[in-house]
Amino acid sequence: MASSTHCSSISNRPKEIINSWITIPFLGGLLISLIYDFDELVAGEYLKFFQSLMVSFSFWTLLANGNNIIIYLIDRRWAWLEHPIKRAVIGTAGMLIYSPLASLLVIFCYVEFVLGIDFGVVLENRGVLSLIAVPMGITVIISLWGHGRGFFLEWRQAAIDIERLKNENLRSKFESLKSQVNPHFLFNSLNALTSLVYADQGKAVQFIQKLSEVYRYVLDHQNDEVVSLKEEVEFLKSFVFLNKIRFGDNLEVIYRELDTFSPEESIPPVTLQMLIENCIKHNEISMQNNLRIEIERIDDTIVVQNNINPIKTAKQDSSGLGLNNIIARYDMLSAKKVEVTESPSTFIVSVPILTFES
Repeated sequence: MASSTHCSSISNRPKEIINSWITIPFLGGLLISLIYDFDELVAGEYLKFFQSLMVSFSFWTLLANGNNIIIYLIDRRWAWLEHPIKRAVIGTAGMLIYSPLASLLVIFCYVEFVLGIDFGVVLENRGVLSLIAVPMGITVIISLWGHGRGFFLEWRQAAIDIERLKNENLRSKFESLKSQVNPHFLFNSLNALTSLVYADQGKAVQFIQKLSEVYRYVLDHQNDEVVSLKEEVEFLKSFVFLNKIRFGDNLEVIYRELDTFSPEESIPPVTLQMLIENCIKHNEISMQNNLRIEIERIDDTIVVQNNINPIKTAKQDSSGLGLNNIIARYDMLSAKKVEVTESPSTFIVSVPILTFES
């Protein structure tokens, strides 16, 4: 899961850039100067107070925004929810390395170019820890807020994603059950079965078995987020068998490289069935216009490709809910994306095979 944390310091919006690099550092620097150099202001030492303000402003700008940029870059590489220990260690290390160097840079510039004093002498007399103690304390507070904010945003996004996944699963169950149990599917299946009973009793028995397997699969896995790829392919073949009986040689389904599976390979349930259902739903299937569907495994993806025979009558629902449902479920489950390619003659959908370590 990619991090959803966004750093305002690298935002493209001018208002946030001004707030991050000017307004907030100025107000923070002013507060620090009032705390430590209020006597200078009261005594009328305005130049010294202004110098103190500029130093505080520089500290705030470099430390706050620098650490925010570091937090942003680390969050992009190591998300809190996926690598919590590594994220905490690297985040802490980044702060501890960057902050002292940035603090010493500000102090060096102030001592050398404003006060005109040899920085080496000041460093020898005061010591490194004494020079950076205050800015480091402020940095720790700012960094804790930044890291905590990043963790909270990722946690909140994860909670939102889980809720969305639940909704998508409910929608998926509705779609899959509707496509299988709707009166049209049942009517067509019973019509095909009626013909088979008289023409080929053996095939009629096989048809009933496959129809039972289709219904059983949908009922067994309607609450699952993923199923094994092997089970999904077996279910798909049962579904294709039923439709082959209905359409005969006018429907051609070709399987390639779909005979080898690993136990950890999985896929959202009824994904492949939805893709085949879409092919059948949105294309004319007749003696004049055969529908050819190729289902092939290519590396870690399943590619479903069909020729396009546009339906001349607008009797079919073309809302694309099935395909949108598949894309949405993959977005919730994995960073891998469903790819859709369409040309005047072919329609291709590539769905990733998911692998979850036990």
